[in-house]
Amino acid sequence: MDYLKLRASNFEIKIGDISYNKEIIKKAIIAAEKEGVNILLFPELSLIGASLYDGYKNEEIIKKSKDALIDLKRFSKDYDLIFSIGLVIKDGYDLFNTVLLIKSGDILGAFTKDKLKDYEKNVFSTKKIDCINVEDDFVVIFNQKSINIDGLNIALSIGENEYKEIADSLISKSEDKIDIVLNPASYIRYAGSFNDVKNKIEFLSQNTLYLSANSGLGESSTDFVYEGLNIIANDGKIKNYKRNESVDIVKGFDLNKKEFLDGHHFNNLVNDLEYYDKFPYLPKDCDKKMYVEDVFDIVSSALIQRMKAIGCENVILGLSGGLDSTMTLLFIVHAFKKVNLPFENIHLYTMPAFGTSKRTKSNAYKLSEALGIKLNEIVIKDSVNLHLKDIGHDGITKDIAYENSQARERTQILFDIGNMKNALVIGTGDKSEISQGFATYNGDHMSSYTLNSSLTKTELRYIVSYLVEVTENEDLRQVLDDILKTPISPELKSNDDGNISQKTEDIIGPYELIDFFTYEFLNNISAKEIYKKASVAFKEEYSKETIKKWLISFYKRLTNSQFKRSVSVDGPAITKISFSPRTGFMLPSDMSSKIFVESLETI
Repeated sequence: MDYLKLRASNFEIKIGDISYNKEIIKKAIIAAEKEGVNILLFPELSLIGASLYDGYKNEEIIKKSKDALIDLKRFSKDYDLIFSIGLVIKDGYDLFNTVLLIKSGDILGAFTKDKLKDYEKNVFSTKKIDCINVEDDFVVIFNQKSINIDGLNIALSIGENEYKEIADSLISKSEDKIDIVLNPASYIRYAGSFNDVKNKIEFLSQNTLYLSANSGLGESSTDFVYEGLNIIANDGKIKNYKRNESVDIVKGFDLNKKEFLDGHHFNNLVNDLEYYDKFPYLPKDCDKKMYVEDVFDIVSSALIQRMKAIGCENVILGLSGGLDSTMTLLFIVHAFKKVNLPFENIHLYTMPAFGTSKRTKSNAYKLSEALGIKLNEIVIKDSVNLHLKDIGHDGITKDIAYENSQARERTQILFDIGNMKNALVIGTGDKSEISQGFATYNGDHMSSYTLNSSLTKTELRYIVSYLVEVTENEDLRQVLDDILKTPISPELKSNDDGNISQKTEDIIGPYELIDFFTYEFLNNISAKEIYKKASVAFKEEYSKETIKKWLISFYKRLTNSQFKRSVSVDGPAITKISFSPRTGFMLPSDMSSKIFVESLETI
């Protein structure tokens, strides 16, 4: 795996001052090269400005633009990075809004804009041309195609070319696998335009890395203000964005220099990751509200549809006072409110046993009270003791049978009461537990329908923390805050002091690591690459030895527990990739972890 550093950048332009803009671009190139940038993207018309209107027709502007292009081409001989330059190119009597990619003294290719703003239609041509002439060299036009360097396919689509009925970048993708899409643009800013641009780029960045650099400061305000947005997205998700500031990303690619011997190569590669997001699966804080609302809407819609389909208006839930059952109850409440079902149809049961702590039991009661729902209590100690006696267990040895018998007794109770009340048994297991098989087979592993199965523990914490911030129900806020602060525990064993003595993260590892590993694994990243990324992302929190230990544990638990995932309960996919045996990531139940463990043991 080779790492490339990519940057989307703009600067405070001087409209029509080509000499000034050229020197600013040179300084940006020098700085980017020093910082290890491999691809530097500027906005369209970056040499001139995007708001010169009929001024582009001026022969002096056209000539100075071309002279500046030639100067930048020569200047680039001493630099390894690829950079974009936007200018006006004249071909015959026609003017073209053109962007060129330049590397190490050569122009790699050119791209023209043919989806024009209204005011651009008076200036630029939309004719299809095959090449342009620069300093007696014929430069090929690569519209809706890609340039290949070291086996990496790079497509470029200017501004509104991405707003055609079929975007240029999508046509490029239909022709070949595109690794990187570059979008030099000058989008106009208006109220709400950020979300439009963001949503468009999220869609266009599916299965690729996408950079957009936009004109901003210095552009004319005669009629418009320009977005100034620099955005990086990867595989349908915005990774970074800023207005009128550069944004970077470091991403690994499998470069193939041996097969692609001719032409240019990436030489100034990033040797090591400097930064990697600890939570690549979480939205940016500014998108938190929209994300949480989406999650609640998806889950509630799924639950409502299932209840309608089977003619059921009652649900039953085991409420422990922990994070998972709390989140499930909040989803149920939201669904019931949407369709005006009475809360009396939500049947809650807490079933304390040997490991139940005072704190979680208390929180179960406080939560149900804050939501105005009755909580029923069934103490299962005697039932479990009788069962253990029936199977010849001494009732003292705290082994797997001792623990799992409690989980299965709770599940049996829920299903039986569900039969009595014609209620749908709702499961609480989350993606983190499912990933590691941390559930009792045919115990809490089983339900009639489940709601958390495609959300990790970290995502559940994220959602509940948002609710703590925004709820106007003070009693609910207080109990949710305490639930967030409570250690995660299966509560199947106890030291008899009423406190939590069995902590899940001591058994399977920190959830923030497990959720990171799960995300990367589901994106088909190799074990060594996950280790490398985690070592950078969590360098302040965990030693490399600790990360390696828990990553090996992750793979062993993942493969050993596939048989549980193969019979997973129905539940909505909220995030992009789940472990559903029907539509998610599937593995054989008898797969070995050996290939992953051996790879990590060589580190």
